[in-house]
Amino acid sequence: MKTIKYMAAAFALGLMALACQTLDLDPKGLIYENVLLSSDNGVKKYLALVYQDLPIEDFNYGQDGDQRGYGTVYAGGWHGGNQWQAQKSSAASAAGEACGRGLSYGDSWGYWPYDRIRDINNMIEQLPNYKDNYKDEEYNALMGEARFLRAFYYFGIVKRYGGVPIVDKVLDPKAPASELQLPRNTEYDCWKFIYEDLKYAMENASTSRTELGRANRYAAAALMSRAMLYAGSIAKYSTYIGTTGPAVDAGLMTMPEDYAEEFFQYSYDACKFLQESGFRLHDGNDKEKNYLEVFLGENSADEDIFIKQYGPKTTTPWNTNLFHCWDSMVLPIGTNLSSSVGAAIQPSWELISLFELPAVTDEEGKPVRFDDPSDIWKNGMEARCRANFFFSGMTESVSGTVIDVQAGVYTEYPGTAADGTEEVGGSVNAYTDQYRHRMPQPGQSKNINGQNVRVSGAHGLAEGVGDEGYTYMGTFIRKYVDYNINPADRVLFGSSQSWKVFRYGEILCNWAEAAYELGLIRGDEGLKREAFEHVNELRRRAGATEHEMKGAPEDLGIDVYGFSIDENLQYIRDERARELCFENHRIFDIRRWRIADVLFRDGMYTHALLPYYVMSEGKWIYLNEVNLHGRKANFDKKWYYEQMPGGEISKNPNIVRNDGY
Repeated sequence: MKTIKYMAAAFALGLMALACQTLDLDPKGLIYENVLLSSDNGVKKYLALVYQDLPIEDFNYGQDGDQRGYGTVYAGGWHGGNQWQAQKSSAASAAGEACGRGLSYGDSWGYWPYDRIRDINNMIEQLPNYKDNYKDEEYNALMGEARFLRAFYYFGIVKRYGGVPIVDKVLDPKAPASELQLPRNTEYDCWKFIYEDLKYAMENASTSRTELGRANRYAAAALMSRAMLYAGSIAKYSTYIGTTGPAVDAGLMTMPEDYAEEFFQYSYDACKFLQESGFRLHDGNDKEKNYLEVFLGENSADEDIFIKQYGPKTTTPWNTNLFHCWDSMVLPIGTNLSSSVGAAIQPSWELISLFELPAVTDEEGKPVRFDDPSDIWKNGMEARCRANFFFSGMTESVSGTVIDVQAGVYTEYPGTAADGTEEVGGSVNAYTDQYRHRMPQPGQSKNINGQNVRVSGAHGLAEGVGDEGYTYMGTFIRKYVDYNINPADRVLFGSSQSWKVFRYGEILCNWAEAAYELGLIRGDEGLKREAFEHVNELRRRAGATEHEMKGAPEDLGIDVYGFSIDENLQYIRDERARELCFENHRIFDIRRWRIADVLFRDGMYTHALLPYYVMSEGKWIYLNEVNLHGRKANFDKKWYYEQMPGGEISKNPNIVRNDGY
């Protein structure tokens, strides 16, 4: 008999659960530590669950806290519920990019991934025992990969809670409680810890670009550009939220503004590193199709830095494959489109209005008349906007279905656009009651003044159908919708396209913002101009007009936010919203900029852009109305930092609560 230390591994989807045990027998059907850590293939198996649990806000990410917010799928359905529920309470709807069922900001879902951090720390400590099995470059790459993964997990918790306990070694569970009940480190120390891990990864991780779902030094640089931009913004703007208390006093929440320059510079340098490493935007002559291809994996290898891969359609949501529900949740229900739920979240006018598109009102505030509802996207709309949204009259390419979202009919429309709307759900008032006709079901006609008139389009307006399936916002999401998929496969748990975790388009957004912020701090006009070089690189790819930086920008923020935001910086932020919409950045952007409480002050409606036919003129108008369901968003200042998990506080008296909870 011999004593054996082993790693017990249970596999499902190539995933594994690990535990150290000591037994006086030879275990059967187990994978030994010397197998797992002695080869690259073994390390892949070791890290499978670590990768699977990464805090990637992707298709299956929900803001309501269900399943810890992340809808990964394991054997037996662990984490499985989020796969379609996520979109109903999506980050997009919480951020005002879209209207959905829920508006949660992720408060109190208790994200605390120290089990995965322990797995990573164990690898960092144990891998040196097998160093002789690797070439120096291979060994360094694995250690760099581990440091990237640890940094990613810490990024997921620090951006939510501020300072957290830094655990950089494997703790002995038998140690005295005083050694295990670690206090929170300062927020600054945590961001610096992330920086040091990523710096190491950028210098040591693999340079191979053949496995886009596995971390290399470019993925580390991309996370560096994102995380350090967050840290810089938090340092610069945190004081304006006015939170006070023990956590703030201890430096666990907020950082001095003096640290902003340091972090912005880290972000700037990481972006430059990626450009010098050969990454570029996927571009071509057909700007609309080209932008669509970025998200479907078609010829976008030069832009992709790190992706999360999904598998094929499955027959049950509880098996061992990775999949999601994107297509069925954003396209309208019905023949040849989506056959399951359909259209659970839909774009807001607040987002659409940021793009370059034809005006829907004239200088007097009257609705512009169109000969056809499709004129709004056929004439003068930037290609990126057409690629992001389905407007009325567009054709879904695979099925050949023409999207028809006619919202109703006006017998005449004598006034301004504002006459037909007011800030109540459904925009019902005396004016609309006098002139407007709508139907409770899609695809219906009505006798109006002796004429049989089509009132509602085939895909809306669905006033009597509930809150999903058809349009209630006038448009649908097109981004990430796979135009190669068989319409019959657009069902729940049927989508398999990859999620672009990091792509060069985001890097240019990060670079522009970091450069301009540094220019403001240093009074460097050259850095400010450089920022708009990156902005215009994005706009050229988007098929949009290039933008010229204002030499004497107006301050747009002091009266609104309580701190200065010049119009150049606002434009950079708006470009970020345009380029990265529905990639789950916006909710954290408005949090790190400390503007969410102002944007949603006293409750904010999301608005729809709805097409109506005007009978007396034979013309079409678009009206900016409150979303049909009358949903509002608001944001309490305390939500900039989520509350520490209650279970962890009860176990560890050294975990100080965040102020405000």
